Amino acid sequence: MATGITESDVWAAADALLLEGARPTIERVRQKIGRGSPNTVSPHLETWFRSLGARIKDPRAFAAPPEIPDPIAQAAAHFWEAALTAARAEQTQAYQQRWEELAREGERFAAQAEQLQQREAQLADRERDLQEGLKVATAQLASTEERLRAAEAQLRERDKALAGARDNLADAQSAIQTLAAEADQARDKHADALAALDSRHAAHERRWLNELDGERGAVKRLQARLDELQAASQQQAEQLRQALAAAQEQQRAAEQAVLAQRAQSLMDARQWQAESAVAQEALLAARRSEADQLQRLAAAQRRADDLFAQLKSKDAQFSDLASRLMAMQETPKAPKDTAP
Repeated sequence: MATGITESDVWAAADALLLEGARPTIERVRQKIGRGSPNTVSPHLETWFRSLGARIKDPRAFAAPPEIPDPIAQAAAHFWEAALTAARAEQTQAYQQRWEELAREGERFAAQAEQLQQREAQLADRERDLQEGLKVATAQLASTEERLRAAEAQLRERDKALAGARDNLADAQSAIQTLAAEADQARDKHADALAALDSRHAAHERRWLNELDGERGAVKRLQARLDELQAASQQQAEQLRQALAAAQEQQRAAEQAVLAQRAQSLMDARQWQAESAVAQEALLAARRSEADQLQRLAAAQRRADDLFAQLKSKDAQFSDLASRLMAMQETPKAPKDTAP
């Protein structure tokens, strides 16, 4: 005949369920014991719930099993405390090493951030220098264009002067032609006069000869005057040709200077554009590197927070495991009551 269920049986089953992480219920206690009716288990389980708070507060309420000698239990507790202390010390050292690593990594990120800030400041200074250079180049270009316009105006004035010189040369040549025509006409007149004198009376020969001598002298004077005019015209024409050649040479020199100035201005503008593009690219690369460093710093901070949370969770797990192991070494002090 099976014996009845005692209060100590119910309390032992409830303690075992609690250590297993399950809430003690009538059905679970009956399954844990393997027998008993709900009417028998229910009052003992209610007594267990009422005394649970006092038992947790009083460690002496959980006495070691009588079959385990006190020296062995004390040694086990000592070994457990030593192991727990060593584990906590090791965990604390791991925490400290990790915090030092995180601190060094934070210092490295701070140094990199400072370097990035310095680089950005240098790039900003470089950009300002390039802008100032652009302003200077723009001013130089405007001055060059102004000088070019002045040179073009001078060329137009020289062209006008050359046109006037050409007109003067044409007038001189026309005057020479007119004088030559007048000389021809004078020769013709003198020839006619000589023919008329030949047809006249021979008595007038001396007078004709005298007049002829006078006319020849006039012709000579006129020829000398004509030669002088031709020489002066040729000299003036030579001077005009020399002036025209000098003006053309100056025009070519001015055109070459303008072309050289334009080429230099284009080269300066292209060089500035290239330097500006390089500076912009370097600035964008520095900003992208800074954003990447900030993202890495944020990721490292998140990893540090996760590790700290994991360490706290492990510490809680160690504490819970220690409590359970201590509870497993103790048994509840059952009241000495007989079963009904």
